[in-house]
Amino acid sequence: MKAILIIITIFFISLVVFIIAYLWIQNRSSELLGSKILSAIAVAVFAILSALLFSLKSEEKELKFASTLFFHKSDKKPLDDYLRGDDWLKFGGFQFGDMSLFISNHLKENENLNKAEFNKDREKIKDFYHNMILLKLIDKFFWMYSARWDTNVYSVRRGTGESKESYIDSEKTPPNYGCLNWADLLNTEQKNNFYDLLSAFSNIKETKVPPKTKVRFIITEAKKEIFLKNPFVKVTITVNNSGGSLGLGDYKWLLGYGDKRSNEFWSAHFRVNCHAKFEKLKSGHPDMPKYKQWIEVMFEEVKYLLDEKEQLQRAHEYRDLIKP
Repeated sequence: MKAILIIITIFFISLVVFIIAYLWIQNRSSELLGSKILSAIAVAVFAILSALLFSLKSEEKELKFASTLFFHKSDKKPLDDYLRGDDWLKFGGFQFGDMSLFISNHLKENENLNKAEFNKDREKIKDFYHNMILLKLIDKFFWMYSARWDTNVYSVRRGTGESKESYIDSEKTPPNYGCLNWADLLNTEQKNNFYDLLSAFSNIKETKVPPKTKVRFIITEAKKEIFLKNPFVKVTITVNNSGGSLGLGDYKWLLGYGDKRSNEFWSAHFRVNCHAKFEKLKSGHPDMPKYKQWIEVMFEEVKYLLDEKEQLQRAHEYRDLIKP
């Protein structure tokens, strides 16, 4: 259908140009026609461009939700390290999974964090976990797009083992792509705690991104941001600091903890905003559906990893499943 509309549009434009050229050639000695021909062409071109521009759509996609991380006030370790037996099911999965070992080791090796006391250095410890959220997303993206950037992620729940097992679709012929190396993320003059974490952690060395995609980070105490840009779409994933509170909230009852045990932990709250703006002048491009799928898969995974409502819902579902 789109191809037919393009052919019809080109035909009528060609027809108009042909008629104007024919009339001008046949009456090229006419001063009146000569004075009018340029204005007529300008009006015609303006009308055609206006029609084309108004037919193009400017599309955006936005996703907002709250996220909470829990860590122990004394040793600063994540709640993951305290989950025993089936506790991870009662919590709806892990906060960091395999990354928990990296976190524990980094807490030991980093002197500033190792000596930090919660009552005095609460914001420093929370900023560490704020940075870890961003690192968690980047690590996930490197895995998701290791084979291709226009992939689908298929997830299933198992009766045993992890609460969710994911695999990616990599059988199709990959489209045009660019490569992003972990070292590319370190190519910045901005040296901060997040940069130190990036330097220390590297799992998958390379991932695939759409052609001409550029990546940069905006790191402050208030927000951590990933910015992706290519000719088809601009993507921003922002994690904002949103305070904190004592205890594990609803998870106190789900995990079977008393008040004293629950209050050993701190809840660090964040607001996550995922935003994508697609290029209006490419809205009808045949490759645009691939970029929309890229965003759809990306945002869906961010929501699964960080949305506290989804985490709590999974915890309630598993609680019902493991009831005798």
